[in-house]
Amino acid sequence: MMNRKLRPLLAGMLISASLSYIVCPSYAATADWQVQEVEEGSPVQVWTKEVQGSNFKAFRGSVEINAPLKSVLQTIHQTDKLPEWYHNTIEAKKLKSISEDESINYSVTHAPWPVSNRDSVVHSTTKHQADGSVLITLQAEPNAYPPQEGRIRISKLDGSWKLQPIDDNHTKVTLQIAAEPGGEIPSWLANAMVVDMPFNTLNNLKQRLEKK
Repeated sequence: MMNRKLRPLLAGMLISASLSYIVCPSYAATADWQVQEVEEGSPVQVWTKEVQGSNFKAFRGSVEINAPLKSVLQTIHQTDKLPEWYHNTIEAKKLKSISEDESINYSVTHAPWPVSNRDSVVHSTTKHQADGSVLITLQAEPNAYPPQEGRIRISKLDGSWKLQPIDDNHTKVTLQIAAEPGGEIPSWLANAMVVDMPFNTLNNLKQRLEKK
């Protein structure tokens, strides 16, 4: 039986990013999104998809949050606070602010021995759309920060957050990621865990915002 302690680890490894409906061309998918089972009654929905040229599946999660879009965006942009709610992230920091809507961020995903922690360097760009929604695109830049001892760098990551206003006090949030976690991780095991990452991250984000 699979060690349940590895579930959050392997899910987190697939993103380790501090994070729609688009994936970059290098991650063009070969099949339709497949809905995944989650906890009964949960407001979070999760899908996965095969990715051309990769052994790892992409994932998408979506949830409605009882909070204004502005509050959701502010929370996602607080990079140093990500370990408080982003699934299995133990360190996160902004490396460089390119502009108000563009930055380079670094994050670390914890892995229990003997698996090494994963880290990622991600270029984040925020774009405000004409319909009032906000799209935060995420793309790995693994060479933008020196390698860190004891950590394996995630080599490829393409994804996004999409925030859509339902009304002034409710927001639909969608997180989508396709990634290559690097190192020796059986793809079948990692793919079995891709539901945990979006499910727990979006649940945590919803609870954090609705507490306020």
